[in-house]
Amino acid sequence: MRLNKTIAGALGLAMTLGLAFAGQPAAAAELELKMQFASPDGTSWNKMDRRFAAQLEAITNNRAKVEFFPPNSVTPFKDWLQSTGAGLLDIGFVWHPVLPGKFVQMELFSLPGLSKNQTLATIVYWRLRDQFPQMGELYSQEDNVVDLATFVAMGSHLHTKEPVRALDDLKGKVFAAQDSAGVAVLEKLGASASVMVGPDAYLALQRGAVDGVLCAWGWVKNFKLNEVTTYHTLLNLNPGTYSTVMNKDAWNMLTDAEKNHLADLRPVYFFYNTTDAAAGATQDIPAENIFSLSVEDQDELGKQMQPQWAAWVKRADEAGLPGQEILDEAVRLMKLYDQN
Repeated sequence: MRLNKTIAGALGLAMTLGLAFAGQPAAAAELELKMQFASPDGTSWNKMDRRFAAQLEAITNNRAKVEFFPPNSVTPFKDWLQSTGAGLLDIGFVWHPVLPGKFVQMELFSLPGLSKNQTLATIVYWRLRDQFPQMGELYSQEDNVVDLATFVAMGSHLHTKEPVRALDDLKGKVFAAQDSAGVAVLEKLGASASVMVGPDAYLALQRGAVDGVLCAWGWVKNFKLNEVTTYHTLLNLNPGTYSTVMNKDAWNMLTDAEKNHLADLRPVYFFYNTTDAAAGATQDIPAENIFSLSVEDQDELGKQMQPQWAAWVKRADEAGLPGQEILDEAVRLMKLYDQN
């Protein structure tokens, strides 16, 4: 009888503990990583980020879990680097043009007329980084981040409320631009311009503060700029550049094997880049609302922009880089990869 009571008591205790544990959530991941979206959920950028997060979690055998936050809910777009270094986010997106002067190496790829497309330009950057290690030294100890992947984005086109069919149509107008290189182009052509990130450009267009924005198709799609613009002039100028970075303290929590595997993701992450955004941005635009410059205007644009190349060489030299040597090699590689 005493044994039966003992068994019954043990079973009762087991059931009580079982019910208690059943009501508790599953154990939290060992490493929780915070990441903020750049654009509203459902956009191609967010799909890319979710894919990257899933791959990171798989690499760590689900030891890590990525938690996403809505755009600007943790930090403004322009402060992403500082917020990631400070640990407010563990993985961050750094759009280099919002920090003018910090990334002289990457300003090379914003030179008008140098880059034909983002795929070719990004591969050239990776090659240059091997040949000139300083090209990869983008972040300081104080930044407290690790560069996971750095890419060249799509070239910029002009997206406007009213038609811009020729260079003369730019004179006297006011524009937003995704980077300072774009501002320089527009000012050279007789317009006024200032650097704005995507959400700010949307509001400026919506309120009539600017006549248009010089930016890539990826911005048009992911920041919904097609809601506030009607016409599009193809220029393919001044591609921006960007990095995905990780807080150094979070990085140090990964094993060596996980770090090495994460580095292998760089090409995969890149080839799922914003190319889909260009197709998505243009699919509903009537063909008659997309303009190309005349041959004469294209030639004139090239002549107007050439001084920017010499200016970059000067800035690179001042930063301790062999500017002309790097530029010459970039031109050679662009041509080489374009032909093969």
